[in-house]
Amino acid sequence: MKRDWDTVRDVLTKLEGLPNTDHYLSLGNFELTDANAAYAISYHMELLIEAGLVEGKMSRVLGGGPINFTATRLTWTGHEFLDAIRSDTVWNKTKETFTTKGLDMTFETIKAVAAAAMTSMLGLSA
Repeated sequence: MKRDWDTVRDVLTKLEGLPNTDHYLSLGNFELTDANAAYAISYHMELLIEAGLVEGKMSRVLGGGPINFTATRLTWTGHEFLDAIRSDTVWNKTKETFTTKGLDMTFETIKAVAAAAMTSMLGLSA
């Protein structure tokens, strides 16, 4: 399965929206259109936990199916990354930059391009 940065952004935004750390995010918190959507959310949550952007735990069960999870909060790195891509304007400009240049999106390059987009929008020189 390929990484989908829109899914990453959606998951981070949903997790940040929890009222406090007594609450958690699980697969049941997402509106899932089909099994593929559930697999995609599970997969991306596992990547986010592995990358250290989210604090949580994957809950594998026998018999297969999408893996449920319990995510409790964003880490500092998760907050920093989401802060860079939260704005729809910045996010769309970031994606457009990668598309027009024909480049793949990576964590570090997304942060750099989003920062450049914000700098440009603020009228600041780099």
